[in-house]
Amino acid sequence: MSLQEAIAADSVNELYSLIEQDENILDHGSQGPFPNTPLHVAAEQGKTKVAMEIATLKPPLARKLNRGGYSPMHLASQKKHYRTVRALMTLDPELVRVRGRGGITPLHFVAGERGDNGWDNVELLELLAEFLSACKSSIEDLTNQCETAVHVAVRTGNSEAFKVLFGWLKRVHLTRILDWKDQNGDTVLHIAAAEKQPEIIKLLIGYTAVKAKNFRGKTALDIFQENPSGDQDLANRSCRLGRRAITPTLSLSQFFSKELTSFEKCANFFRIPDESARNIILIVSSLIAAATYQAALTPSGGYLQDSSSNSMANSTVVTANSSRMATGRTHGARDSIQRGSRLYGYTMLNSLAFFASIATIWATTFTVEANPLFHIPIPLLCLAYSISLTVQNPQDREVVRIYLAVLAVFCLIAVFCVPVLWRVAYTRVRRQIDATRGCVATFDDRKIQHTWQALLIFIILVTLAYF
Repeated sequence: MSLQEAIAADSVNELYSLIEQDENILDHGSQGPFPNTPLHVAAEQGKTKVAMEIATLKPPLARKLNRGGYSPMHLASQKKHYRTVRALMTLDPELVRVRGRGGITPLHFVAGERGDNGWDNVELLELLAEFLSACKSSIEDLTNQCETAVHVAVRTGNSEAFKVLFGWLKRVHLTRILDWKDQNGDTVLHIAAAEKQPEIIKLLIGYTAVKAKNFRGKTALDIFQENPSGDQDLANRSCRLGRRAITPTLSLSQFFSKELTSFEKCANFFRIPDESARNIILIVSSLIAAATYQAALTPSGGYLQDSSSNSMANSTVVTANSSRMATGRTHGARDSIQRGSRLYGYTMLNSLAFFASIATIWATTFTVEANPLFHIPIPLLCLAYSISLTVQNPQDREVVRIYLAVLAVFCLIAVFCVPVLWRVAYTRVRRQIDATRGCVATFDDRKIQHTWQALLIFIILVTLAYF
């Protein structure tokens, strides 16, 4: 039996029998810049078992393009062998990003393809969703016409595929890709307006820059008015939105040529480019914050065990510590044994360490891409710390009240107000920029992930401190 017959029979046993006879059999015909490898043949025929064995034995073959400019996954997708496509994706999710003829990846192909019947269409939509889930970065791949998968879906009128892509972009917070432009300067909204797709336009309103211009100097509103879809409700909404929208006035080069704002200088001052160093700082700061928070709940020396109007009463705890207490002062149960300057010094140093660690966490994770809700728990935690100190030390409340109040207010301003103001300023500037990729800063998932990991570690440590 020949290799072609083994592939046609989808027989793994026959494949290995041939390999035993000739260990280089899979390399025959696989040489050269654009070979039609055995894996290409198996994928095109939908022979999943043999294709998986060949891809396992020879992983580089899965990325090779044949003379037609297609990879094995491209061929399997075109022939609607979806089982084979899924199987290859399990071996290497990055195969979704292999650029073939015209720069088209398997993701682009699936986004622009519609099935011959309802079942095929459902399969394609499921495959599209699986591609996105398996390889998130594939959404940023561009064809030779600088089109994303979203551009392809809208240009081909595949509204169902667009809904899958659009819903996924919202869930992973990557809607900025909707403002990316193709080689003509058209965003997804430009294309939807030109193709008279009111359903897609309604979905895009509120998520895209309606006054961004293409390379012909036209906005999506201009194109929509030139090619009305007949939807009066959409026309009214577009006009209202157009009056409120900010018209981009800066090119990306003009924006980069401007001086840094005070907010940008602040962010650059606190930004730590080294990922490993930032992680270490976050972990150490979280440990310090948890330790100092626990120390505030259990001050040095502990608490008195009873109440008395005389500091020299028959309390063994008071007697043992009578040299450290002012004679004649009253005390109550759960009052701190240390008082006066000692208590004030302990509280001051512990509070400085706590607020310094909180400030370090804030400065290390300060980023415009972070959700503003992240900054809310931090000032609340600072307030809880301040209140706990005044409750734990009622006899010296007046001594520490002003000091802690100033620190708490400072944390409220620094940790909550400043990031919110920065985000407002950043958003306003960004809306004035008309760029091909439509973004100024790169979305950094890892940084946000480490931010939430640090916060989670800190919350766990503080919770354990209570038990």
